[in-house]
Amino acid sequence: MGLMEWAGVILGLALLAAVFQAWSRSSSKKQMRQSIEALAEFTPSQQLMANDGNTGIALDESSQKLCVIRQGTLEPELALLEYRDLLSVEMFEDGLTVTRTARGSQIGGALLGGLALGGVGAIVGGLSGKKVASDKIQRIDLRLLVNCTERPVLDINLMDVEAKKGGGVYNAAMEQARHWHGLLEVLIQRADRDDERQAPEAVQPEPQPVSAISVADELQKLAELHRQGVLTDTEFVAQKMKLLD
Repeated sequence: MGLMEWAGVILGLALLAAVFQAWSRSSSKKQMRQSIEALAEFTPSQQLMANDGNTGIALDESSQKLCVIRQGTLEPELALLEYRDLLSVEMFEDGLTVTRTARGSQIGGALLGGLALGGVGAIVGGLSGKKVASDKIQRIDLRLLVNCTERPVLDINLMDVEAKKGGGVYNAAMEQARHWHGLLEVLIQRADRDDERQAPEAVQPEPQPVSAISVADELQKLAELHRQGVLTDTEFVAQKMKLLD
């Protein structure tokens, strides 16, 4: 077999592998969507499946719940959470953070701190990106941190092919990334506002009773002012009654 023939075989195998990968990802996304639609008491209003078919997220705006999806060995693994369980969302280009939003309320901050103490803090820092000046991007990802100690980090890939900044592929992925980062940012801010409304109001200090000694001192001062003629009889009596009351 000649060199040209071998090149044709290799090209054919590469095309076959690409077709199989595309089919596999499409099948995985379809399976995840079907699993979401089969959930009881959850009607997805918006959903996002990762480009690689491994993860996804769906929102039910009527019940204020979100579903995080991971492709398991045999079938998708789903977890239903409340909006308030979303602690942060971060957008990456080639592993470098573009923007990040995290819970800022006292409750949300405590949850974030608890996860960090549990060992997640080292993972959340980044995606091992290298800062190289280039007009081309290899990956665009979203990372969610949720209030789940078993699997708190969910990475959603939106692009995993080299694309030029400003090109069609890059722009489409970035538009999707910005939309979902903005949407999840709204949910985080809403959860912070709910935390503030539900927080107990600051306890006002009870007024301290005026001691008998201080009242006697004030009466003595009033009497002295009355003796000196600074206060009239009427004013003296009025001020004395106020103190005694």
